[in-house]
Amino acid sequence: MDKKKFIKRIFLVFFPGNSIRIYSNNNVIKAKIKSFKGKEIVLISPKFSFNIGDVVTLESIFEGAYYEANFIIDGITPIDTNELLLMMKLNSNFKIKNKRSKERLYISIPVKIEEKYNGLLWDLNDNFLGVITLNEYISDIKKSLSIKLEIEEFNIIFEGSIFKIRQEFFNLSKIIYEIKIIKDPTGLFGKYIEYISGENILEGKNSMEVDNNE
Repeated sequence: MDKKKFIKRIFLVFFPGNSIRIYSNNNVIKAKIKSFKGKEIVLISPKFSFNIGDVVTLESIFEGAYYEANFIIDGITPIDTNELLLMMKLNSNFKIKNKRSKERLYISIPVKIEEKYNGLLWDLNDNFLGVITLNEYISDIKKSLSIKLEIEEFNIIFEGSIFKIRQEFFNLSKIIYEIKIIKDPTGLFGKYIEYISGENILEGKNSMEVDNNE
């Protein structure tokens, strides 16, 4: 991953509202990100015996990789009896602690889920699709054993089962699908993915031609 992509990913990882882990000595505290700008971050944390000048490690998991860096605490403001604001400054370089063996391809394409729910195809590899959608749709979507996704612009249909559902930003969740069948009668989507990724990650999938009059 080049430097620009790595920096872009860091800002996605440390997006406001995301959860994050604080490692302080032998303790692990789960907090929420309030803001992240440049080398400064503000967290909403449960009450804990932090001190100004403490160096802690922040760790956030994003798409199979643990991103971490050391920060120094330079401000502590109580919010109420249970929470406080932590103001911190970056004290080391960001690094990837752990990484999945296969990198996911990041894209942004509107999709229809089960022909009526709106979603955004966010990433994919040769086995999985990741689609962001509203939490309010989740309970209905989960009722189907096999989920159909459509990208009208490419005249392509995906069919697969839900592998995992994960809370993302605020009122959004990410549904990770394990692809079972791909219907791509024009072949355009496969060509598009090959163009932007440099490889045909969909090659060898169980493809079915679709009657355009269906």
